[in-house]
Amino acid sequence: MPTDIKTIVETAGRTVAGAVGTAVGVAAGAASAVVKKDAPRQVDAANEELYWREHFAAEPYYDPAFDFEEYLPAWRTGWEGRAKYPGRSFEDIERELQADYHWNRGQSRLLWEQARAAVRAGFEH
Repeated sequence: MPTDIKTIVETAGRTVAGAVGTAVGVAAGAASAVVKKDAPRQVDAANEELYWREHFAAEPYYDPAFDFEEYLPAWRTGWEGRAKYPGRSFEDIERELQADYHWNRGQSRLLWEQARAAVRAGFEH
């Protein structure tokens, strides 16, 4: 009799463990799919900077009173925002980008009102 109970307990334990393992696997797969969907996209900062270095003077918002280095934190905020907030529009995250710009601004003399168009251009590029 003790052998029969031992067999029943072992069988029940394997069954429960298998069910739990399957549930955990399904949950992990679903979580992985969600994370991959919302994971930040990779942005090549060197290519972004090169693009803006070559094109900045042709931008409609460009003010010659400010040089490339003044605009760079704004574009960087935009391209980093594109990766940081995937699938969202500029309008949806403008406040977050404004806060990010103030964090990234450094020595730039551009205030948010002056930098906004460049942040948007970097975000949408």
